Amino acid sequence: MHVRHQVSLRDARAHLVTIRSTFTAPAGSSLPDPLVVAMPVWTPGSYLVREYARNVESPRAGAPLAPGKPDVSGSPRERSLPFTKLRKNAWSIAHGGAAEVAFEYELYCNEITVRTNHVDASHAYLNGAATFCFAEQAPAAAADVALDLPEGWQVTTALATTAEPRVYRAASFDELVDSPIQAGEHLSRTFEALGKPHAFAIWGEAPAASWDDVVRDTKAIVETEARLFDGVLPYDAYSFLWLVTPRTRGGLEHCASTTLTVTPQLFEDRKGYLDVLSLVAHEFLHLWNVKRIRPAGLTPYRYEQENYTRLLWWFEGATSYYDWRVLRVAGLCTVDEYLEHLGEELARLEDTPGRAAQSCAEASFDAWIKLYRADENTVNSTVSYYLKGEIVCALLDVEIRVRTQGRRGLDDVLVALWRDYGKVERAVPEDAMPAIFEEAVGVSMSDVLTPWVDGRGELPIDEVLGKVGLELRRDRDGKRPRGALGVRLRTSDGRAIVSSVLRGRAGHRAGLDAGDEIVSVGGRRVEAGKVDAALVGRGPGSTVELLVARDGVLRTLPATLDAPAAERVRISLAEGASSTQRSLLEGWLHGTPGASGGSGGGPR
Repeated sequence: MHVRHQVSLRDARAHLVTIRSTFTAPAGSSLPDPLVVAMPVWTPGSYLVREYARNVESPRAGAPLAPGKPDVSGSPRERSLPFTKLRKNAWSIAHGGAAEVAFEYELYCNEITVRTNHVDASHAYLNGAATFCFAEQAPAAAADVALDLPEGWQVTTALATTAEPRVYRAASFDELVDSPIQAGEHLSRTFEALGKPHAFAIWGEAPAASWDDVVRDTKAIVETEARLFDGVLPYDAYSFLWLVTPRTRGGLEHCASTTLTVTPQLFEDRKGYLDVLSLVAHEFLHLWNVKRIRPAGLTPYRYEQENYTRLLWWFEGATSYYDWRVLRVAGLCTVDEYLEHLGEELARLEDTPGRAAQSCAEASFDAWIKLYRADENTVNSTVSYYLKGEIVCALLDVEIRVRTQGRRGLDDVLVALWRDYGKVERAVPEDAMPAIFEEAVGVSMSDVLTPWVDGRGELPIDEVLGKVGLELRRDRDGKRPRGALGVRLRTSDGRAIVSSVLRGRAGHRAGLDAGDEIVSVGGRRVEAGKVDAALVGRGPGSTVELLVARDGVLRTLPATLDAPAAERVRISLAEGASSTQRSLLEGWLHGTPGASGGSGGGPR
C-alpha cells in the first residue's frame, strides 16, 4: 500500500491545516474493504495518552471517479464514501473494492509543545503522531508528505527529500512519527561535526541569544557525546528544531532531529544559558539512549495504547544525569557549577515526600498515569523518574568507581548497552540491568541497584558521595522565615492559595487543604499573597493561628511550625579527603571543587 499525506494551510489565523491522506493499493489490486484508518494516541518520548484525534474536525472520505483526471477546477473528481467512527481515534471507510481512497480532515494546531502542533501566520510546527493517520491493515507503510505552504517558507525535517518540490518521504510510519516538520520564516544556522552536517531551524525571538555561541557549544556537546560511544554519529544529517516561546520549556528526541522549546529569558544569564545547553545535551544523548538503545517495553511502538516499561529511571534518569555531566566533560561548565546543580537536584528530591511512596521502577511504570498528570497530591504520592533516576545514576557512577578503584564508571554501562543492544537493534530486556551492569564493570552491583531502583527507602547520598571525599551541607539562604508551614502556594489576584500540602508537615497536621486561601497568619493579614512576610519572627515549634477561606467559609486552624526544608544542598571537598578519594573524584568530575576551569560560552 502506498500512502500520500497532503498538508495544506487552510486558515493559519484559526490554526487550521487540512490533511488529505490518500491510500493506494498495489497495481492490479484493491484496498481492504472496509479500510480502517487511525491516529496515534501518544508519541514516543512523551508517556501520556494525549488523544490527538480530539483536534480532528470535519472528517470526510472519498474515492476517485477517474484516477489521475482532475475536473475543470483542477481538483480530483471523486465520489463520497460512507464511513463510521469505530473508536475515539479510528474510522472505518466502506469503499466497495476501490484501489484508492482518500481520508481528509481539518486539524486544529494551537499548542506549542514538543509533542503537539502549532500553526500560525509565521510558521507551522507539526509532529507526526499528532498529525497523520495510518491504515490499520498496513500500519508500517511508507508515506510521502506533500507540503502546500506559503511562498518563501523554509522547511526543516529529517524526512528524505524527493524529486518533487516540498514532497518528503518516510520509509515507515515509525519514521514519519519520528520526523517533526518545522516550516516558516525561521532563522537558520549550520555546522559540521565529525563529518556530518547539522542544522538549526529557529522560530521565535530571543533578543539576548547569541546563536553563534549556541552553535559552538552544541558542536562541543555533539562531539563529546559521540566519544562516549564509538565516536561515530549514527545518522547522515541532524536537525535541531528550536521553538522560542515564553510559554514552556522542554525537549523531545528523535533519531535524526530534536525539538527544543526554550523561553527567551534563559539566554539572559549564565545559569539560564547552562540550562539551555543541558537541554541540548539531554535530547541529543537520547539519540542513543532510548531511540536506539530501547527497552523491551517500548519495542515495537504501539501507537494506540500505553507502552509499559520499568526502565525509564535509566532511559530518562540516566539521560538527565548525563546532560550536566556532558557539560562538565566538554568543559562547558565548571566543577563548582556542576556540583551546584547536583545540590539543587538533591534538595528537590529531599523536599518531595513522594520519594518514600514510590520506587524508581514503579514511577517508570506509572508514567502514563502519574508524571504527566500532576495534581495537588503528586508531591506526596509519586517521585519523578527523571529526578530520582538522575540521583541514582550519580550514586551508581560513584559506587562503580569506588568498587573498581577508578577503572570503571557508568560510561562503561552506556558503552555495553550500545554495543550489545542499540548497535545491533536488540531490545533491552526489562529485567536485564543487574546483569548488564555486572558484565560492563566487572563487579556485582545488585546489592545497590535493587534497593535504589526497586526500593522506596532513602538513598545513602551522604555516605556514597563521602567515598570520593565530598561532604554535604543542607542550609537556607536566610531570607525566608525560620518556621515553615510545609505547603506550596500560588498567587491568584493577590491571594495566597494553597496548591499542595506536603504530607506530615505543619500544614498537613493543622488541616490545611489544597485550594484553601490563607487570609492571615497569627493575626497578620497576608498581603499580596506573601505568606512568608506574615511568618517573620516565628520559629520552629511555635504555634500560630491560620485564618483560611475554604468554599466561602472562614476557618481558624492552629498550626505548629516546622523547621523549613533545606533550600540547597552545598557539596564541597571535605578537609580530610584522602589522596585516593581525591583521585576518584578527579576521575569522576575531571577536576576538584574550587580548582576547575571550563567557563563555556554564552552569557557570563
